[in-house]
Amino acid sequence: MSSKLIAIVGPTGSGKSTSIRNLDHKETFIINVARKELPFKGANKLYNLESKNYQEVDDALGILKTLQNISEKGTHIKNVVIEDSNYIMGFNLVKKATETGYVKFAVMAKDMVTLLTEARKLRDDLKIFYFSHPDTIEDEGNIVSYKMKTAGKMIDNQIVLEGLFSIALYTHVEENEHGDTTYNFVTNTWRKYPAKSPAGMFPDKLIPNDLTVVIEKLDEYYS
Repeated sequence: MSSKLIAIVGPTGSGKSTSIRNLDHKETFIINVARKELPFKGANKLYNLESKNYQEVDDALGILKTLQNISEKGTHIKNVVIEDSNYIMGFNLVKKATETGYVKFAVMAKDMVTLLTEARKLRDDLKIFYFSHPDTIEDEGNIVSYKMKTAGKMIDNQIVLEGLFSIALYTHVEENEHGDTTYNFVTNTWRKYPAKSPAGMFPDKLIPNDLTVVIEKLDEYYS
């Protein structure tokens, strides 16, 4: 067995960060790449440096070091959320903006592969949620599907991020005729969402955007 890596993919405002709200903060560690505030009440009191369940770090190998430390020494932590993971590559690209050539893209791809493949080797009872924005896949100007966002085509030529996850859930926001909005995760391929999960893990294509629901189904499936 090994740690579980779960991608949560969706645009800003679609319920990714809010899905953290019901997690037990005593068993959860948040790595905040973009250093933005979490969008639920009381988040800063639950997750902070003093509580030793929160860190702001934006480079792939630094994040990996934090994950390895949690796996080895923070055995009370069962869930890790890498918030706004797109900025791992985005910030790095900005830092290297003046560098010419393709080497910087190869290095970024290598660091991301190292982060995700090494993270999979960590403690069995550790679940790592990798929050990502989506990119569109278009045909003649029409959106036909989505994919996990990277720092551009140069990175896409090096790696396919989805291939490093066995579980990739997409956000889906819907408003009914009364103006009520629901926020869900898509668990398997549906409409234009290329979501995926092991057969039988989730009974429904749509589930609430709540990581405790995801964790419950993972624990049932792998027990």
